Amino acid sequence: MKIQYPYLKSFLNTNLSQQKLCDIFTQVGFECDITGDLIEFDITPNRGDVLSLRGLEREFYAYQSTKSRRKLETSVLKLRQDKKIINQIDGSGCGNYHLMLVNGLKKIKSLDIKKRSFIESAGIPSINPLVDLGNYVMLEIGAPMHVFDLAKLALPINVKFPKANNNSVKVIGGDVKNIQSSSLTIQDQIGIQAIAGIIGSEASSVSRNTSNIAVEAAFFRPEIIVNQARKYGLATDASYRFERGVDPEIQKLSLERYLFLLNQIAEYESVSLYYSDFRKSKKKSVKLDVVRFNKFSGLTFNASKAINILQNLDFNLIRSNDKNLTFKIPSHRFDISLEEDLYEELLRSYGYDNIPISKPKPGPINKNKQVNILDKLKLGFVYFGFNELMHMPFVSRDSFQKLNSNGWTAAELKNPINENESLLRGSLFKLLFTAVNTNVKKGYTSIKVFEAGNVFKKAKNGFIQSLHLSGIIYNHEPQQTWSQKKLEYNFFSLKAEISKLFQTLGIRNLKFQKAISVMPFNENALEIYAGKQKIAVIGEIDLSVTDKLIKKPALGFEMYPENISLEPDNPKIKKTSKFPLSTRDINIVIDESVSFNEIEELINKETIKFLTSYSLINTFKGKDIPKGYVSMTLRFIFQSNVKSLLESDINDSMQKTLKLFEKRLNAKIRS
Repeated sequence: MKIQYPYLKSFLNTNLSQQKLCDIFTQVGFECDITGDLIEFDITPNRGDVLSLRGLEREFYAYQSTKSRRKLETSVLKLRQDKKIINQIDGSGCGNYHLMLVNGLKKIKSLDIKKRSFIESAGIPSINPLVDLGNYVMLEIGAPMHVFDLAKLALPINVKFPKANNNSVKVIGGDVKNIQSSSLTIQDQIGIQAIAGIIGSEASSVSRNTSNIAVEAAFFRPEIIVNQARKYGLATDASYRFERGVDPEIQKLSLERYLFLLNQIAEYESVSLYYSDFRKSKKKSVKLDVVRFNKFSGLTFNASKAINILQNLDFNLIRSNDKNLTFKIPSHRFDISLEEDLYEELLRSYGYDNIPISKPKPGPINKNKQVNILDKLKLGFVYFGFNELMHMPFVSRDSFQKLNSNGWTAAELKNPINENESLLRGSLFKLLFTAVNTNVKKGYTSIKVFEAGNVFKKAKNGFIQSLHLSGIIYNHEPQQTWSQKKLEYNFFSLKAEISKLFQTLGIRNLKFQKAISVMPFNENALEIYAGKQKIAVIGEIDLSVTDKLIKKPALGFEMYPENISLEPDNPKIKKTSKFPLSTRDINIVIDESVSFNEIEELINKETIKFLTSYSLINTFKGKDIPKGYVSMTLRFIFQSNVKSLLESDINDSMQKTLKLFEKRLNAKIRS
C-alpha cells in the first residue's frame, strides 16, 4: 500500500519526518520504504485492518499511548430493511450487506486535486467521480465499496452463489468471465451484476449520464473471497482487502462518509440506506495472565500498563481479577484468538528494541527421554553423508493417493496456494522424489537426501499430524576405499547405517521383519521394531509410485521419531585403540529362511575375542547355490586396545565364529 507522506502526515496530525514515521511503523510491525514523497507499507496478510488511513492512525496513536484520533465528518443515515431492495442474502458468504440509494444526482464535479492525487498515488486510476469517491473512502476507512448505476438494476438485490457453472458475465474493463458456482455473486432480477468483493459487471457500471446510484458496502467473508480473484485472472483493490479481512462494523460509517463527501461534489434529491445483517452477535474475548506474560517476556508489566496498551489498540477490558484480564477482541482483528496473540500486541507496542538483553541462566539437565531424538537422528544422517531438505507441506490429490497405503483421509486446505496443491501431505516422499529428479538432471549419480516434518490426515474435528523422517538414496556411482574393491551402495549398506545409528543412540534389541504393502516401498522392505514399537521402515523404492521422477533403482527409509524413546544422555568415554584393525571376509551358504537378524542375535550372545564390528556385504542365489539356500558375504573387523593382532589371534576368533554358524545355523563355508 502506497501513501503520500504529506497526506499521511496531515491525517495523523503530526510534524514527524518521513523517516521517523517509517521507523515508528516498522517498530510496530509494518515495514515501509520511502520513494520520493511516497511511503510504501509492507502489510502482512493477517493485518487487513491496517490497509487504510484509519488503520494506520490507530497503530500510530497506540504507539504514542493515546486514543486521541481524528473524528471523521459524516452524514447521519437511518438503516432500513426492505425485501423489495435487498431480498436474499447467503449468510455463509456475506455477513452483512448495505445498499445506499441516491436519486436525482446533478452537477457532479470531480474530486479536488488533493484527493485525486491521493487515490492515484495509491495505484488506483481515476475513473468517474462517483467511483473515485468510493475508492477514496476505502483508502480512508478500509471498507471497499462498489457503485452501481441504479437505473440499470432490476431490484431487489440477491447475494448468493449461482446454481450452475459458466454464467457468462462481461466485467468492468470489457473481459468476459465464466462465473463458477463456487463464486459469491451480486444478482438482480436480470442476472449477475458483480462478483462479490472483486469486480462489477459492465452492464450496471456508472457513466457520465448516471443520475441515480446504488452504493454497496458489505462484509464478505475472507474464506469465500480468497483465491477467487486469482481464479478469474483479476486482482482488484477490493479483493486484496476482502481476502485479508474487512472490519464487519464499518459499512454504515463508510456509506455515511461517502454521502458527506458526495455533498461536496454533487447535488441530489433523495437518499436512503438499506441493509441485511447475518453476523453472529456474540463477541469474542481472550484472557491475559500478566504474571505469565512477564515470565515469558522478561519484562515487569503491571496490569495497568497492559490495560493501557491494549485499550489504545481498541481492546476493551470486560473483566479483571487478581490473576487474569479479559478483553473483548475488536471487530477488525481477525488474527487474535489466543493469549499469546496479546503477548505480541504488548511487545510490539512496547517496542522489541526496548526489551532488555540479559545472559541466559543455566538450567537443570533435561532428563526427558524424548528430548533431542529428532536432532540426534538428523545429525546421524548428516554424519552418513545425507543432505537435509525442507519443503512446503502441500501436495496434489493424485500424489496423496499414490503414497497413501494406510487409508488416511486427506486434510484439505480451505485456502490453497494453488489448486494443484490443495492437500496437506500424508507422506514426505513426493517432494523427495522431485528433489532427486532435479539432481539427476543436473548430472549427479550419488544422491542421499532426507527430510523431517509433519504429515497430516483428516480427523473429525480438524486434522491429526505426526512427525516423520524420510530419506532416499539414489546411488549409481561405485564407491571405493583404500581397503576394498568398488562396491555399490545397496540395501545392506542402508540397513547397516540405520542399525549403527540406532545402536549409537542406545536403541538396543532391534527386530527386523518383512514389510507388507508400505508405500513407497516394494516387496523388498523391512520394518524395524524396538520392543513393540515400530520405529522405521527401510527398503527399495517402488518406481511405479514416483510419477517417473525416479527411473532407476533407489532405496528409502521412513522413521517415526515419536515412537522412539531414548534414555537420558549419560556419556561413556570409550578408549580409542592406537593399534591397527584387521578385516576378514567369509562366504557362508545358509538356508534362505534364516534371516540376518538371527545371525546378529547369535553373534551378540557370544563373546568373540577382538571382534569390534561385523556387517552383511552381499547375498547371492544362483549357480552353484542349492535351491532353497543363499550365499551371504559377511565382513568382520578385529582390533585390540593393547597390542597389534597376530594372524593366529584373528584365526582363533574366526574359527570360533565359523563353528557357531555350523553348529547353530547349519551353515557351510563357501570357498
